[in-house]
Amino acid sequence: MPEIHLKSSPGRPGEQVNRLLCLALVLIVAVACGESTEESTPDGGGGGDADTDTDVDSDTDADTDADTDADTDADTDADADADTDADADADTDADADADTDANGDVNVYPILHDEVLTNPGMGFANFHFGWWCNLPPISFTPAECAERVEANWPVNYPDAGTSYFRWFWSELEPVRGEIDFEMIDTAIQSANALGETLSFRVITIKENELGVPDWLVGAPYNVPGESFAGTFWPDYRNATFLAEHERFIAALGERYNDHPGIDHVDIGTVGCYGEWNTACITGEDTIFDILDPQNDADFQVIADAYRTMIDHHAAAFPQTPTVMLGIGVDSDWEVAVMLHAIDQGAGWRVDCWGDWGIWGDAWNHMEDLYPAMIANVTAQNPDFVDVWKTAPVQLEVCGTIDQWQDIYGWSAQPPDGKVYRTFQWALEQHASVLNGKFRALPDAFMTELNEMLRKNGYRLVIDRFNHFGEVRAGEQTEFYTNWRNIGVAPSYRPRTVTYRLRNATAERTFASPSDIRTWLPGSWPVRDQVTIPADLAPGTYWIDIGLLDRAGTNPTTQPLPPLYLGIGGRQADGWYQLSELTVTD
Repeated sequence: MPEIHLKSSPGRPGEQVNRLLCLALVLIVAVACGESTEESTPDGGGGGDADTDTDVDSDTDADTDADTDADTDADTDADADADTDADADADTDADADADTDANGDVNVYPILHDEVLTNPGMGFANFHFGWWCNLPPISFTPAECAERVEANWPVNYPDAGTSYFRWFWSELEPVRGEIDFEMIDTAIQSANALGETLSFRVITIKENELGVPDWLVGAPYNVPGESFAGTFWPDYRNATFLAEHERFIAALGERYNDHPGIDHVDIGTVGCYGEWNTACITGEDTIFDILDPQNDADFQVIADAYRTMIDHHAAAFPQTPTVMLGIGVDSDWEVAVMLHAIDQGAGWRVDCWGDWGIWGDAWNHMEDLYPAMIANVTAQNPDFVDVWKTAPVQLEVCGTIDQWQDIYGWSAQPPDGKVYRTFQWALEQHASVLNGKFRALPDAFMTELNEMLRKNGYRLVIDRFNHFGEVRAGEQTEFYTNWRNIGVAPSYRPRTVTYRLRNATAERTFASPSDIRTWLPGSWPVRDQVTIPADLAPGTYWIDIGLLDRAGTNPTTQPLPPLYLGIGGRQADGWYQLSELTVTD
């Protein structure tokens, strides 16, 4: 693998700093009569779609070092030469143009960059770790698994922030009530060791075998179904099946709902491959027809069963994003089931992204199935086109991307190349995670693929950071940050916006209540009222910002590094150095 923690995204540990870094350091003109400058209100400016004004408390004090300068442009409203205070642990001084303002506030304009970012919940996913580890029986520790995956990373495959797994119910619960949590836990911890979150799907259909546990079809449960050349299709309408399905999914939710190591759950307990189809069954057209309905009442019973299975996922994972395969081409019944998933908060996915004729010239997913699905579902619910604003859109490639070139001869040349159009379609649908099947990618596609990845999912930048240059310990000041999401979707998992004051001897952090999951593409001004701790020693402190992860339990996971932003100034620990603040007594 191309060193997942050391390449692609700027500022990964061990990476050469590739930009000139500059910091405008500020001296503030004191207000006459000894009045403290924090009593004035900094210029908020910037405008935008939201303006959040919040109080922020401080957290811990710790020793810290900082030897890098912030990659920012800055201006100050005090007419002074800016020198580095001896209390701030910085290597260099920076000059700044300054204007005089009685308020003494500082404006910092971080430099944007266009490098591809690698964050959880966006961009390319790795698929089952390339099958290099963690298939039953588990024989590798998470650290060993991560090492094997990194050593075998496919050529040109982008760094991944998310792993994607599928498990059969039969392998997760071979004995009723004894769920193999260790298998899932180890996958989550292995993803965590790779700097990734994990998404997963549970499947009930396995070709030529039982995809459900054998105890479910045996006494005393005796769930009926039909075998098609050895592939068992359970009767999803069966009351016992539905009861056991609810118990099983609830148990998964009890352990993994809102776990920071989980990116999303794929609702996939219906159909071949968990993809709500009958593709692995010869002669059966749809997930309705295979159960041989004779009238509308029979169709209604089947639809109710599928809705119930969706409800089980929604109830088990209320704080975890879910996605549902986009169905709705074959009948209005499919549309009704699809809309029920959307009504329950699910996003949607497709499983043959990039098919322009794999099955021949007469029909394909990109020009026929997907436009029809979107049109049919939108006709019933016009809000479907806005689902991406609250729930993810996930795409899985058809075949493998190398086959698009080697077998079908498709091009990424804009504007008409089929691969180029595939990438543009992803952006038009506001897609986040892309399952590229974890295979080597052609050199010829990389320019356009990277261009897509610069916009795919969320891409957060800071246009302006404003604060008073000087504040007394024990008093309140305001940090104004003009955030902007220049991607095509929000983040669907929470991160804590956190400010940090630090110098050579002390460190304090301040968590903002801002919810980045609400940051759709556009501008998001945030004002946070920060109380400087009364016991913070006078001196000059760096102001850093980070979007922080949290540790997980059951299984134990470490917080991932702060999210990568589309700006310079990232430090070795993942925080972004923005400015300086002078604390007085």
